[in-house]
Amino acid sequence: MNVLSCSINTLKGLYDISGVEVGQHFYWQIGGFQVHGQVLITSWVVIAILLGSAAIAVRNPESIPTGGQNFFEYVLEFI
Repeated sequence: MNVLSCSINTLKGLYDISGVEVGQHFYWQIGGFQVHGQVLITSWVVIAILLGSAAIAVRNPESIPTGGQNFFEYVLEFI
């Protein structure tokens, strides 16, 4: 019984970590929703990188991919 209560206390301690904020965060109101600005900006940066690399890798598409096209298809399947 002692091990169980110790485990529960450990889990409670880990759960409280999710409420910790370091630094100052900025939020935007978009359409009545509160959006975390950093998440929105990071998402758009990742989307831009994926679209840019797709445009470069698939300039001359082949039915059997090689080189950059092969790597990009692998990355997309991984995601």
